[in-house]
Amino acid sequence: MFLAGSALYFTRFGGLSETELGLGLAIAGIVGLATTVPMGRLADRYGPRNLMLVVSVWRAVGYLAYLSVEGFTEFVVTASLLYIMDRSGQPLNQALVGRLITGPERNRTMAFIRSLRNVGFTVGFAVGGVALTSGSATAFQWLFVGNAVSFLVIFFFITLLPKVEPVAARNKRAGVAADAVVPPLRNWRFVAVTAANGVLFLHDAILTIVLPLWVAEHTRSPIWMITVLITTNTIITVVAQVPVTKHIDSLASAARATTRSALLLSVACVAFAAGGVADSPWWAAAALMTALLVMTYGELLHSASSWEITFAMSPEAAQGRYIAFFNVGFSAAEIAGPAVVLWLIAQAGPGGWLVLAVCFPIAAAVSRLGTRQGPAEDTPADPAGETAPVEQVSPPAGAATAAAPAGEAVPAAVPASVPAAAGS
Repeated sequence: MFLAGSALYFTRFGGLSETELGLGLAIAGIVGLATTVPMGRLADRYGPRNLMLVVSVWRAVGYLAYLSVEGFTEFVVTASLLYIMDRSGQPLNQALVGRLITGPERNRTMAFIRSLRNVGFTVGFAVGGVALTSGSATAFQWLFVGNAVSFLVIFFFITLLPKVEPVAARNKRAGVAADAVVPPLRNWRFVAVTAANGVLFLHDAILTIVLPLWVAEHTRSPIWMITVLITTNTIITVVAQVPVTKHIDSLASAARATTRSALLLSVACVAFAAGGVADSPWWAAAALMTALLVMTYGELLHSASSWEITFAMSPEAAQGRYIAFFNVGFSAAEIAGPAVVLWLIAQAGPGGWLVLAVCFPIAAAVSRLGTRQGPAEDTPADPAGETAPVEQVSPPAGAATAAAPAGEAVPAAVPASVPAAAGS
């Protein structure tokens, strides 16, 4: 709901120009990016469940505070304070799943969350369309209020989740020093994986921002194909994310899935380029639909592999910190990705897609290098010497919901009997 109407609200009723809006969001995005890892450290210290309670209240207040913003300075301050919590939402979500659920069910649960998140986006944009149609300030403001209320609902459901002892408290009881874990920035394998997957996460920017502009400005395809393509992507994601994730249950299988996803993304880029040179509107539409289908499958594979990679490579004693660090790659792609891809297209047209087609396999190769089994000292381990994962739990019915980056309420844990299957 917020994403559907926020840009128009701030430019029409918030006293901001389009340039000020873009600059303010960029500043807030940098602030959120810089605080992601510290928020992960807090999750390790106090537990992701407890921190998500704070984050939910903070976000509810923050979205209401937007309603009183007047001018650029107030917008930047409010957005920056809110982005600290917004950017931490996805890694906290995953860290909470990692603390409550073990084994293959973790990855399936993340996929289930992503499927429901896409349902939430669809419903939210539909509701937002009502405000866009009316054009009144009051209708836009109700979108902000509804978004704020959703976080209070999330807060309630999080309180029903099982309590799990923070890893910091467990390590302290075991006599393990807080600095016994290698920080993610000093783990070269994890740094390589994070950077490489940041490049692969460009598929998010392509699907949400670049694709509409490419179709409208650079192809002969009918303009209504934008709606068809985005709707198709959403439906496939909701239906197929769980099945795609089913067989990605180890670091080795995740590495193979990352390679396959990169090749699919490359093929999709070539098809997008073909859509830009097709003379017939229908050939252009066919090329775009082919590209969309191939890229969607690559996106599903990459999402599933990225969850498994972070779970497998994150030491138990610093899971929140490692997951947050990995999410920096996604956030960087989300912030800089649209500008980079649009610049490539502006400079080279269809050739820009071919440059991207080369970048994806290179990134997958770097990621595979990072995930390759190294010496024992390079493999993150629980310094407490505990190799047994947290006991799997099944939350009360209807009580497993956690915060997603855009404000939707989604389950953070599901019973094993439920077909379970997040940044950018």
